[in-house]
Amino acid sequence: MTETTSPVLPRLLPWHESAVAQLRAAWTANRLPHALLVMGADGLGKRELAAWLSCAVLCERSNAALDCCGQCASCKLIAAGSHPDLIWVGPEEDKQQVSVDQIRATCERLSKTSYRQGYKVAIVYPAHQMTVNAANSLLKTLEEPAPQSLLILLTSQPSGLPPTVRSRCQQIAIHRPTTQQALDWLRSEAPAAASPALLEFAGGAPLRALEYADGRFETLDREMQRSLAELLAGQTDVTQVAAAWAKEGLQDRLTWLDLWLTSAARGAIAGSADLVTFPPGRAPLPSFPRTLNISGVYSMVDRVRALKAQLARTALQRELALESWLVALMQCLAPLKTAQAGASRA
Repeated sequence: MTETTSPVLPRLLPWHESAVAQLRAAWTANRLPHALLVMGADGLGKRELAAWLSCAVLCERSNAALDCCGQCASCKLIAAGSHPDLIWVGPEEDKQQVSVDQIRATCERLSKTSYRQGYKVAIVYPAHQMTVNAANSLLKTLEEPAPQSLLILLTSQPSGLPPTVRSRCQQIAIHRPTTQQALDWLRSEAPAAASPALLEFAGGAPLRALEYADGRFETLDREMQRSLAELLAGQTDVTQVAAAWAKEGLQDRLTWLDLWLTSAARGAIAGSADLVTFPPGRAPLPSFPRTLNISGVYSMVDRVRALKAQLARTALQRELALESWLVALMQCLAPLKTAQAGASRA
């Protein structure tokens, strides 16, 4: 079974304009490549763009404009998630990587005759989570593509793909919209999502911000503030906090910590308490002293980012990794604890 990631409906978003123009120009010149590497941060709609492109090349009424009519049999099959010439490939259930067997099966399907006498399209997402053998197994297909076949690799980490694969694909970059463009779009989709703090948490990616507009961001923020307050006050220990964080939403928690610590360091450098908190405008947690070890805080930011990357690639022992990071955080904030203890005795 090759289709191990859920199909996505075609959709173009305002910040896709440049990528769409590039694709339409190639189509009009009859130079659409057989392999595309679509790059961009998570939450920018890479899958939606890939679904639109697939629909456009499979559409029975597609013309020089490169678009999908939404009415022909192929478009209706795509809308139903059952087009026989469109393959979505992702990690299998309970797996973190796309296997070599999945890629071999995909390449075999691309090499065969189309069911509907048109294009055959395969979308691999996230492409950087292919195993080394899986990525290498693509090379023959990339070098000797079957007629009217299109392979679309989607990734937020292009450096995670071998150079031999990257060099054989035409690269399409999806850039983050401006803050104003993102907020305007969010207001049109869901007013509650048009929060600068939420957009910052989402890394400037509107679709990711939209996912958290149901109150999950506020819940996460409260939980993180409470956990850290209790930890710094000695009301809990790193083992308990690590166990709680590892159970659910760990990547989101690490993102929050990244922003919180970065804001703390910037605030200390600027000497302004208003800059010491994430999200902006909330009561600082904690209220950092002037003696904050800024280089140590930035070191903790580097470590939390490295931990995020490790967790995305490997089955790391989450609780142990978190405990190690939290111990280092407590050591970094030792001057803070000392200051707080002195203040409470006074």
